[in-house]
Amino acid sequence: MYKFIDWSDIVVKGNQSGVKKTTCPSCSESRKKKKDPCLYVNFTSGVAKCYNCEALGFRDSDTKEIKKEDYKLPSQEWKNHTDISDAMVKYIENRGINQNTLKALGITEESYYMPQVQRSSNCIVFNYFERDILVNKKYRDGSKNFTQSAGTKNIFYNINSIIGQKECWIVEGEFDVLALHQVGVKNVVSVPNGANDNDDYWASSETYFKDVKRFIIATDNDTKGKELKDKIAQRLGRYRCDFVEWSNKDANDDLKEGVLNDTIKKRKQFPVNGTFKVYDLKGGILDLYDNGLPDTMKPSGYYFEGFGDVFSLMHGQLTVGTGIPSHGKSNFTDWLVLNLINEYDLKGSWFSPEHSPMQLYHTNLMEKTIGKNFWKKKDGVERMTKEDINKYEEWANEKVYLTGADGDTLPTWDWLLDKFKEQMYSYGINIFVIDAFNKVLLPQGNKLEQINIVLTKLTHFAQSNNVSIVLVAHPTKMKKNENTGIYDVPSLYDVSGSADFRNQTHNGFSIYRSWGDEDLGTEEGTSFYNMKTKFNFQGEIGASIDFNYCPVNGRYYVKGSEPPYFSIIDYDPKEKQEIQEQPTEQIPTATLSEAFDIDLGEDIPF
Repeated sequence: MYKFIDWSDIVVKGNQSGVKKTTCPSCSESRKKKKDPCLYVNFTSGVAKCYNCEALGFRDSDTKEIKKEDYKLPSQEWKNHTDISDAMVKYIENRGINQNTLKALGITEESYYMPQVQRSSNCIVFNYFERDILVNKKYRDGSKNFTQSAGTKNIFYNINSIIGQKECWIVEGEFDVLALHQVGVKNVVSVPNGANDNDDYWASSETYFKDVKRFIIATDNDTKGKELKDKIAQRLGRYRCDFVEWSNKDANDDLKEGVLNDTIKKRKQFPVNGTFKVYDLKGGILDLYDNGLPDTMKPSGYYFEGFGDVFSLMHGQLTVGTGIPSHGKSNFTDWLVLNLINEYDLKGSWFSPEHSPMQLYHTNLMEKTIGKNFWKKKDGVERMTKEDINKYEEWANEKVYLTGADGDTLPTWDWLLDKFKEQMYSYGINIFVIDAFNKVLLPQGNKLEQINIVLTKLTHFAQSNNVSIVLVAHPTKMKKNENTGIYDVPSLYDVSGSADFRNQTHNGFSIYRSWGDEDLGTEEGTSFYNMKTKFNFQGEIGASIDFNYCPVNGRYYVKGSEPPYFSIIDYDPKEKQEIQEQPTEQIPTATLSEAFDIDLGEDIPF
């Protein structure tokens, strides 16, 4: 694996284009079949790989290409440390791994400063190669302390092993890579940071995964490992993933117990192909038996008290939200989704061309997250500080993503779903907001038919990828009630274009604002109506819950509760918490213009 061939030593007959087979400069001379063409040379990609000795060659060995960003490279003198001590060999052999595997994977031994014990210790070193460049070194001492080279690139361990491969195994630790290699599974990589799923190493490794057709996820058999398995499948797409459940905690433990060869044969598919045996669903059936109905997602802060009885969401579903223009459907959707992201450790992507430019839109999301006004001190609550902005940035950088069409690109539904797929892989996003339906171009043809096709694609995308999609859709022009002179609450059947917005969606809600009328006995406020939930345990169709609007930060809080002015980042809804940043002045009733930042003298733009 860590034998490298000089490109100039490769001899190929004929023109140098496409894929050619030839003898290997590294091993052919020592083989009985010296003329066997064991080296595959891809002149398009500039990569050569020997399928006998596993040596690799690269036409363009350029550290600038590997170091596109400001990464540091460790010393490239790794071969000076390949002599492994007898004590280290014995330690590794006790884990069921022999010296041939250590040599094949470029394992070295060095004395290195370990910050946990504040001294240098003898360490086994896992060398992280990308092509023929050493990009990181990870050190482990005899007490299981870890450290790594500072400022280096975050990438999957053993990434070179999947070059030219159609299958890829993914495990949770370097020793698991060694264990699988020991039993002949060589196309295996490990996440670099244990059970932590982060965007950096996925982005760094994306190019190497492009040609892989099938992934086998083999993370640890514990709670964090199972969570990581689901996150990896979420990124890669369950339809092209299998998984393995270890008999013990991980691959190395199965190797030590002598059952690894049997375990790796028991690959299971994620149930996404459309046909399911009872065996495929048994785990879920037993979970229902032991734990009752599945959990749903709903905000649990005091300002949403009672909301979960009315409405909740689940992954794998499409939710449509509607409401009369200026009644706050977009505002409420943002507030709802931000709370779900924070409480359920989700990652959200917004496609919201109505709220351009993106910088300005972030100030809106920032106000809802931090609890203060971005622009000024308002109603006795101090203006957001730069420290607050930094806090939001730190929280939102891997939780909130905005999607937009660049340059002359027109946003079509195929373009948007392709973008969502990219974001699932690169960022692990699992909740998508589309605001609004009419901002994405429909294909030409019969409008009703095209709406039906788009909604079918959206529901299928949500189900097959186990993500949530929240789609904001505008109603047709509403008529005022003849008796009251005010607009009725729009239903999903009132959404402009098609009744399929009611028939196709899993869930739906309507946001309705009342301006208050003494003659009719109505109070000012915003009401949330459940127009549809797929399952009865998700809420009560037809039920509603009333909120007040807070003009300071764009939040909604259930009537009878106090307006929240604190950051939701720090808020634990399970604990009773004092309201921070209470205003020093009484908050006046918000007018329509103040609440929604619109000029009533102009036409409402959406």
